Amino acid sequence: MKFFEFAQFLQKIENTPKRLEMTYLMTELIKKLDSDEIEKAVYLLTGRLAPLFVPLEFNFSKKLILRSLSLRLDFLNPLSGEKNIVEKLYLEKGDCGLVAEELIKENISADLTIRDVFSKLEEIANCTGKGSVEQKINLYIALLQKLDSLSAKFVTRIIEGNIRLGLSDKTLLDAFSWYVTGDKSIREIFDKAYGKRPDIGFIAKQVKTLSKEELLTSFQKMEITPFAPVASKLVERELDSQKSWERLPNPIVQPKLDGLRGQLHFKNGIAKIFSRNMEEMTMQFPEICLELKSLNIESIILDSEIIGFNFEQDKYRTYQETMKRKRKHEITGHAESIPVCAMCFDILYLNGEDLTSVKLKERLKKLHEILKGDLKNIKILETKEITTAEELEEYYLKNIKSGLEGIIIKDSESIYEPGTRNFKWIKLKANAKAEMVDTIDVAVMGFYGGKGDRAQFGFGALLVGVFNEDDGKYYSIGKVGSGFKEEEMKTMLTDMRKLEIKVKEIPEIFVVNKQLYPDTWIEPKIIAEIIADEITRSPAHTAAIGIKTGFDDENSVKGLSIRFPRLKKWKRDKLLPTTVKEIIRMYELRKKK
Repeated sequence: MKFFEFAQFLQKIENTPKRLEMTYLMTELIKKLDSDEIEKAVYLLTGRLAPLFVPLEFNFSKKLILRSLSLRLDFLNPLSGEKNIVEKLYLEKGDCGLVAEELIKENISADLTIRDVFSKLEEIANCTGKGSVEQKINLYIALLQKLDSLSAKFVTRIIEGNIRLGLSDKTLLDAFSWYVTGDKSIREIFDKAYGKRPDIGFIAKQVKTLSKEELLTSFQKMEITPFAPVASKLVERELDSQKSWERLPNPIVQPKLDGLRGQLHFKNGIAKIFSRNMEEMTMQFPEICLELKSLNIESIILDSEIIGFNFEQDKYRTYQETMKRKRKHEITGHAESIPVCAMCFDILYLNGEDLTSVKLKERLKKLHEILKGDLKNIKILETKEITTAEELEEYYLKNIKSGLEGIIIKDSESIYEPGTRNFKWIKLKANAKAEMVDTIDVAVMGFYGGKGDRAQFGFGALLVGVFNEDDGKYYSIGKVGSGFKEEEMKTMLTDMRKLEIKVKEIPEIFVVNKQLYPDTWIEPKIIAEIIADEITRSPAHTAAIGIKTGFDDENSVKGLSIRFPRLKKWKRDKLLPTTVKEIIRMYELRKKK
């Protein structure tokens, strides 16, 4: 397919607000793509060149893109005297892609295919070392000269890392099912395959090249493999230990730690570590990798919580201290000052065997057999078999009193279902206020200018929201103006300024009432954890607006909001915040009290 045809499809998708219509468009696109280009096309649809676990990034900032566009303008007309036109256009449009589209209007569409453009983008991403910045700029300018204006818009957005289509992997999986069967009847099979191999390009290639029968057989037999991280098993919430016991009697229970989810992979002498977002973080934890290599095994995948550990006092460090270890700079210094432990709570793969279909109690036996040696940086998380509701409550309170977040309650007969959220695993957390069932992960959508004492920090409050899986948009749920530590506010402002969206109107990915518009919008890439007193219906906020619950159907014209929210953690290691469905679940649990 010619890239300009592909860009026209992308424009249709961008202009389509409804997920079902988007799915139909994607199905049509899949039909038109060749089997040797679909993998590349699908990666581009997600704004990438590879799956998340492959560290292939453009490292091409918004500032560099605008500089490149200014240089291109100079090349076209060096005597124009309009060197500020790019900056003016960006202030007007707030989108580098739209700026590129405006400047490339005179271009005639070239004959480039999807494969051609993908290859050029790979060249840009692979530029490293001395002189790489200028090389990236030159390659980008050269590519723009061969593109029509619409293609230039989407290529620029891909390079910037913000394609703005509102297209999720879930929508793509829907489209794959429609392409194969004409409906969503095999969507569950796609979900399971994607959970074990969360590589949307790989899935797309299988869809295009295999018959329906071959595809179903392949996906149903799919096994996990080292160095391709598995989608993390997720947990449901419950009101208290008694309700949890009623759902899962005689469970296996483990403490809930406040660290970083870390998936440990090893094969052929190579160790790698992946975050819950499937980003590789091997370099940040050399001591864990070294110990992983010391195990007398051929291959393994472990699920763990990586957490800072004080070996002298035999106790866990804070989340903030642990997060310092995730930094990509000064690794050696942080490794010495903040040692960590990978507290393993599950084993998914061992010596060539996929264990995800094995019952939890059997997996844990294997885990204890493998990690029974004298290990320092890889340990087994405490695991208890609970036999009474009273014992469950007692163990829960014991962990809370020791300063931990709570407990995870698991069905001992359960298999590991990658990427799923169900009541086979239940999270029971303590909170500062008994009224709230859990903390909430929110996306920071923007911030309000500081007043009074806050003026020196550049902001006074945050507008935060949750994610709606049905339309891929973020809905406001509250304004957070407390819980900030003064020593962190400068860093918070710097983080937000890097993501600033300079637009006059509300960004399309947000659903917010006008009276709540912040002074500055930002891209929803910062996930913060907040605590609050309660979730209530509100005419001001849009989260869950129009969605009925069993408690207040008459008030569903109002959204849900959080009362007296306070910041607990800045920049969680997550791609997405709490969803609208989860917020409704928390609201319903609260109303049951």
